[in-house]
Amino acid sequence: MTELRNIVRTEGLNIYEIMLANEMAVTGATRPQIIDGLNEILDRMEQSVEHGLQGSGCLPGPLKVERKAGMLHERAKALQSQSARLLTSLNAYAFAASEQNASGGVIVTAPTCGASGVMPALVYAMRHDMHVGDRAIREGFLAAAAVGFIAKHNASIAGAEVGCQGEIGVASAMAAAMLTDALGNPSRYVENAAEVALEHHLGITCDPVGGYVQIPCIERNAMGAVKAFNASLISTGV
Repeated sequence: MTELRNIVRTEGLNIYEIMLANEMAVTGATRPQIIDGLNEILDRMEQSVEHGLQGSGCLPGPLKVERKAGMLHERAKALQSQSARLLTSLNAYAFAASEQNASGGVIVTAPTCGASGVMPALVYAMRHDMHVGDRAIREGFLAAAAVGFIAKHNASIAGAEVGCQGEIGVASAMAAAMLTDALGNPSRYVENAAEVALEHHLGITCDPVGGYVQIPCIERNAMGAVKAFNASLISTGV
């Protein structure tokens, strides 16, 4: 992160601009092509939440875990407190995408299947509850990609190697960076948000019941999304 911070300072660029230039250099894709790809990923994330919210019944497998996303979403609508409604909705969105993963639906690995509910939850909340513009979300998404890149290349994002701190922890750090950047904060706040989110997941092991990515994995996605939101608040002093 220190190296990235130095590039930000010396080049006078934001993190998302650096990541966009890097993507163009590595892949050979044009700027419009990369933006189209980002839009597709973000749309897939949104669809995973929407499909998950509509699901009902038990998830596949012997654990008979009942889907909770739809119930949480309905509960959120009935809440009078705006803050409670937002947090409950955020939980519902994370459950929705994670339940899609557990039922074999289409999800986006961000950074892994088991942590596929955190980023979509924040993306969906930013679009539908916080009314953040698509351009800002795309730029925040690239900042999140920088955090994921750093974690993957300096440690790991595999639960089998480093435990769930490398999956939900990194996903939460990525989501915190995304939200903080999308709201127009400077790069140092983005870095702080990612760090705050990650440090409070350190030590989490990968211990799914029966080997299914359901318990405690789905709830951990919701907790990771809420921690990402809170980390953004803390880092920006709100």
